[in-house]
Amino acid sequence: MKKFFSIILLFFSCNAFASPKAAYLWRLLSDGIVYTNYSFQTGEQLRTTIHAFQIDPAKVRLDVVTADSKKNPEGTTVNDLAARKKAALVVNGGFFTTEHKSIGLLIQSGKTINPIHKTSWWSIFGLKAGVPFITTPKEFQPSPDISMAIQVGPRLVVDGVIPKLKDGLAARSAVGITKGGKVIIAVTDGSPISLKELANRMKKTSFEGGLECPNAMAFDGGASTQIYARFKKFELSIEGFSYITNGLAVFLK
Repeated sequence: MKKFFSIILLFFSCNAFASPKAAYLWRLLSDGIVYTNYSFQTGEQLRTTIHAFQIDPAKVRLDVVTADSKKNPEGTTVNDLAARKKAALVVNGGFFTTEHKSIGLLIQSGKTINPIHKTSWWSIFGLKAGVPFITTPKEFQPSPDISMAIQVGPRLVVDGVIPKLKDGLAARSAVGITKGGKVIIAVTDGSPISLKELANRMKKTSFEGGLECPNAMAFDGGASTQIYARFKKFELSIEGFSYITNGLAVFLK
């Protein structure tokens, strides 16, 4: 009997101190870029998959890409943008008018190509001296050190806190920044989710099925949500239901 209790105690002791396993594993695609995907239940018989890329901005180049207004007056797709711009990854970006003209700040290769929009609940993702940041239009300060910026909205996580977000289910795409300064690009595939659910997935730890971003913001969702990525033998293509006018791209150095 004593031996039996010793075995039970050893079992619980080992499990109590065992390292928890993350909900997913990262896959190396290229120097500075890793990828993961995982699914979770969103309804009785509904599931959503998150595709996520963790990017080291010191090892790759991030920039804004836009549709050619003359050749593509109705916008284009991320697949087309990736092919024309020779980008390894393109995700849909900001808002646009019914005439397919971009709305909101766009800084491409250090040059402002679209002016800032003063809507308070929108947000701006960019790189300043190679360091990623997310801020509001009110707090944004122009600088020659800003190599790229894209304005969309809203903020999903602000210094670890999820703000009040609008209801509604849709396909989603987002960008976030980890504590270590890595950039996370995430897109949903499958059942639509709320902004709050997206925010939770961006904020939570990997053990909770999250992407560990204390700061994150949403890109244009719904029909615009789309992503294309190709790294050697790896290829991911999630098509949207509408054309877009701009996106965030990743270029290999």
